Amino acid sequence: MKINLNNIAISIEKDQDKTIKNEIIHRGIAPENIERIDYLKRSIDSRKKSEIRFVYNLEITLKNPVKDLHKDFLMPKEILEEERVPKKDLGKIAVIGTGPAGLFAALRLCQHGFKPVIFERGEMVDDRDKSIDTFYTTDILNPNSNIQFGEGGAGTYSDGKLNTRIRSGYINRVFLELVSAGAQEEILWSYKPHVGTDILKVVVKNIREKIKAMGGEFHFNTLVENIVILDNKVKALEIVDKFGSRDKVPFDHVILGVGHSARDTYRMLHRNGVFMENKAFAVGARIEHPRRDIDEMQYGKSMNHPLLEAATYNLAYNNREEERGIFSFCMCPGGVIVNAASEQGGTLVNGMSYSTRDGEFSNSALVVGVKENEFGDHLFSGMEFQEQLERKTFELVNNYGALAQNTLDFLNDKTTTRELKSSYPMRMKNYDLNNLFPEVISKNMKSAMKYWEKTQRNFIGKNANLIAPETRTSAPIRITRNEFGESLNIKGLFPVGEGAGYAGGIVSAAVDGMRIVDLAFTDSKN
Repeated sequence: MKINLNNIAISIEKDQDKTIKNEIIHRGIAPENIERIDYLKRSIDSRKKSEIRFVYNLEITLKNPVKDLHKDFLMPKEILEEERVPKKDLGKIAVIGTGPAGLFAALRLCQHGFKPVIFERGEMVDDRDKSIDTFYTTDILNPNSNIQFGEGGAGTYSDGKLNTRIRSGYINRVFLELVSAGAQEEILWSYKPHVGTDILKVVVKNIREKIKAMGGEFHFNTLVENIVILDNKVKALEIVDKFGSRDKVPFDHVILGVGHSARDTYRMLHRNGVFMENKAFAVGARIEHPRRDIDEMQYGKSMNHPLLEAATYNLAYNNREEERGIFSFCMCPGGVIVNAASEQGGTLVNGMSYSTRDGEFSNSALVVGVKENEFGDHLFSGMEFQEQLERKTFELVNNYGALAQNTLDFLNDKTTTRELKSSYPMRMKNYDLNNLFPEVISKNMKSAMKYWEKTQRNFIGKNANLIAPETRTSAPIRITRNEFGESLNIKGLFPVGEGAGYAGGIVSAAVDGMRIVDLAFTDSKN
């Protein structure tokens, strides 16, 4: 017999396991009847800094059934998974991209008995690592294999956070697959689960091998230059490998799982008449602090407690007059800032963390919402705005690198004169970011920062620095699709994930890939 017990709050100063068991016994369960206690969720309540607590949702397995349960106990909800059966005679299926959307779409296809062919412009993750290291030490960028492109997609070199705002029955499937592939089991119950780049590299390799064992076929270092479309229907892919050899391969269906940095792919789709539309996105900078400052901001005097990990935060400010949000994004506790360039002559930053999150610094994007068509009225106006910021930064730095400024200097329109400490591995040039961003961006960043300066200790000050620009928070374009996940005007084309404009993180992208496979390539058995 299994029962649930929710919202059990326990001080971090107490023995957690012992106190949890006592809470169960206190509610009438005999200790000898407790077979197993599992976490369903664990979160941190740090609102009262003098008494930080863990809050648990529990599943208790009993050896013998109990009839008269305490009112706090709940019976587990049975989750019924819909059975799906694969459609027949669908022909050849290609998947473009091995980020979360493409990888999980390919896995789901294999689970239904299909044998997809997967194309990835970048390298397998071990070789991708070497290309990134070479870039950091020599400034030689591989435009097809970098922080954005390659096995695992951009999410591999991120904090590896798995929290998502979507609600879907596929989420549990994604988490179980990640754990099966080597992710930490705690992601199944942690309130803010994360994996970390070091573990994600192992996970994506194991998922790749699982797909291969089920009949999937991978082609790395293979760029899809063109999708051949005749009579508004996918017919073939034109591909080129790293040696420049070209081929044309017929396909009946294409799942398009490219990331939000695949600007050449967007332009190719536009030339082919694929319907797309502008969407909102956000730009700004990374804000970086010594990790201990953020730990103190969130935990107070308990900041060094052994049960507490590096602290996270999630801040938002609303400019109601402009109906514009300013917010933190992709917070990396104990993480590093990385150069996320993927195009020659343009440079930008992003953030990532390792599984231990024990670095000297913590960083997060601090970005301002950009509305559709705010910087032009054509399809690629938002994308071109991103490109302009990246090229301008490259010219100011005179190479790949980043622009830097202390937060107090940014608020006072002053270039920082001292050398700033940072986790960023490449060159930094001190620069007044008010002269990089258009006024609508810098003005709104300042408004939010002035508010947070009053409400969040340590957040704005001499130790808080901006590293810029952060331009690729999400796709500025949506490849619009119908209710079955198919392009509005091209049969056989199924855009999925962040690059398609339908997801905003590792989990939502993976869920989107699996869900669209079920919608498009299977029927309900019920």
